[in-house]
Amino acid sequence: MKKYLLLSLLVCFFITQQVQAKAYQASDSTVKSSKYNPVFVPFDLLIFRPIGLAATVAGTALFIAMSPITALSSIAPPHDAFGRVADVFIVVPATYTFLRPMGQVLCPGDCRPEDIK
Repeated sequence: MKKYLLLSLLVCFFITQQVQAKAYQASDSTVKSSKYNPVFVPFDLLIFRPIGLAATVAGTALFIAMSPITALSSIAPPHDAFGRVADVFIVVPATYTFLRPMGQVLCPGDCRPEDIK
């Protein structure tokens, strides 16, 4: 009995979420220009955010493992190798995971913190 109740509540939740999003989208013309997709929200919450968190952790580990190579490459000018490598391995996955609005499939721009407003 509890399984059926939980299943019916989840189905009702997802149906009302889509109906409310469509009603809100119809009432506000600025939402149409946004890339918000109400169908993507459960996938975003259950699949893409945990994958982004794993990518952030793996990128941090790769950054630490590649620090000696990065140190060698930062000898030559412009001496910004650590910042560039950290940006690629840590900042971009963390921005995708923590700063991207819920329900948007892609980050605006290059998925940098300054691109998301």
